Amino acid sequence: MGEQMEKFRSMDGSEAIIDQPFIKITFQHGPPSEAGINGCRIEDVIEVMVQRLLDFQGRDLACKENEEALYNLELAREALLKRRRCREKQGVLGYRKPHKTED
Repeated sequence: MGEQMEKFRSMDGSEAIIDQPFIKITFQHGPPSEAGINGCRIEDVIEVMVQRLLDFQGRDLACKENEEALYNLELAREALLKRRRCREKQGVLGYRKPHKTED
């Protein structure tokens, strides 16, 4: 049996490339300080969705549901920022080490 090529993976071990019909996302593979910037972050994907919904809201497609989605995407963005700050504070940002969630 031939040697299998390891899949391109993110720091957490999950697949770094999502390739589905009509969707292709390449997430960062390895710490940027070591691997360079070679993909996007979850925050970047959220930003794309926010911009798309804001575009809808600025035209005749504005609705309460888009507003609710934008609110929840902002909550997700804030949670990820909180995670990043916590990881920075604990010295584990950029490493494959868990952090302790602060209240």
